[in-house]
Amino acid sequence: MTPEFPDLDRLLERVARSFHLSLRLLPGAVRPTLSLAYLLARASDSIADVANAPEALRIDLLSGLPASWPQRFPGALESLAGAERELLEDMPSLLEILRSSPDRREIESVWDTIRSGQIFDLKKFPSPSPLPLDEARHYTGLVAGCVGEFWTDVCFKHIPDFAMKPRDEMLRLGFSFGCGLQWINILRDRHADADAGRTYFYPELFPEVIAITRSHLADGDRYSNAVRPRRLRAACRLPLELAAGTLRKIESSPSRRDIKVGRAFVWKSLAISFLR
Repeated sequence: MTPEFPDLDRLLERVARSFHLSLRLLPGAVRPTLSLAYLLARASDSIADVANAPEALRIDLLSGLPASWPQRFPGALESLAGAERELLEDMPSLLEILRSSPDRREIESVWDTIRSGQIFDLKKFPSPSPLPLDEARHYTGLVAGCVGEFWTDVCFKHIPDFAMKPRDEMLRLGFSFGCGLQWINILRDRHADADAGRTYFYPELFPEVIAITRSHLADGDRYSNAVRPRRLRAACRLPLELAAGTLRKIESSPSRRDIKVGRAFVWKSLAISFLR
């Protein structure tokens, strides 16, 4: 049995923002696995983003996980605050849970892929040139498409009659769904990322990237509609509703830098997710 981590829900709420609502909707058969995988991915993302640590050190740490975790991340925690710092301080506990998880193989596999995407990002940026579109699509698959596949695998493993579509089709749709959510992040944060030397597509490709994102979210809609358990379907639909709302804001105000949906929209989306 997976050991209890007493602060798991509190930590999820602090680092996952609206996504912790989706995780709380999950049935007990899959919630510990999917929540743990999320926290581990966020922890390695925090390592990748520590600005005052040398790039080579960050890449070494990301490459070495989860086999080893240093007792101290030299000079790094001092630059972090709040939930991110707490998350890295709790890494030993998270790794202990991972070691005894019945889904350890699946978690380690998806985490390996996500970290390869985080390393890809570190090696590519900062850069004066935007990523070619094929490389950006490859990146979204590494850090997010694999999550859709992982989510699907775990649900098929633990939840009888999980979906109305066959497993292979759900894996394909789940991968596309995950890529769409990452494209939303890229579009939403593109102005701030560009200021930091991280441009994921050429500006003139903005309409094409919008179309790509919309196509991925359409697959997310097909995926969510095929999920049978109502709460689990709502857990899938909530990030889809939030992504669609964010995309509408991006399209209507392409030069705006502070795109985000409000708390009221989050709760409205949660209600809608149960009705679809």
